[in-house]
Amino acid sequence: MAGREAATTPAASERTTDRRHSSHRIWGGFDHFLLFVADAEPFPDWNGLEQAEFFNREIMGRSTQEIFEVRKEAIDFHWERFGIDFPYPETEADLFAPVDSQGDINATFAPSMLNPGRGYTAYVVSGKGMPNTHGDGMTNTDTNSTGKVRDGSWGASLNEATELGGTYGATGESAVPAGAAVTFGDYSIRMGDNEDPIEIRFFSEHPIVAAGRAPSAFNCDLHHEEWGAGQVHGTLGGTMGTALRNVLTFPPSLDG
Repeated sequence: MAGREAATTPAASERTTDRRHSSHRIWGGFDHFLLFVADAEPFPDWNGLEQAEFFNREIMGRSTQEIFEVRKEAIDFHWERFGIDFPYPETEADLFAPVDSQGDINATFAPSMLNPGRGYTAYVVSGKGMPNTHGDGMTNTDTNSTGKVRDGSWGASLNEATELGGTYGATGESAVPAGAAVTFGDYSIRMGDNEDPIEIRFFSEHPIVAAGRAPSAFNCDLHHEEWGAGQVHGTLGGTMGTALRNVLTFPPSLDG
């Protein structure tokens, strides 16, 4: 896509840090370890597209200009990693509007915020004493409680079966079915009234593909301002319904 600047998402070579060789690890050899669980009924009237603006302005505290920049960064990511070409926003009215792709790959780009009624909660954050908040037969749905995971994304869904491009397509495993999705966004973990939230950027390592009755697996690369590179491995859907199970580690692996 001519004229597009490189995305600011850390390149693979840049995401390796000296933390990988740290001697102080206690969480299975990792510097930081987090466990997110969601297992509750979504709020029925939630509109993730409409709530994307709330996530960006109120939870992430972004100005209009910063939202322009992060949307462009997400668009650049989808182009560079998967070869999906979306136009940049031109006006403020475009900031939270879905848009169809241009070029050979038929996809739709849209912002969203995960329904908090799903109970998405960080029950383990290494080095922190997290509360065991939950309801009757469900994970925590209180949006103001410590450990609540606020999840906002700029995702792309494939409208037809296709061959992806970008760095992912170059691996030789580029064929994906209609309905597959890739994503780019942020976790904001509420840590109470006297501590800043933990903010983690995530971006798809590979497409998320529905697996019928079996839960779908997904991997996302992660970046935290202080912790550096990480990775999340998760499952969702299938017989799990709207439930999620996510394990996050920093660094991504212990392979040296």
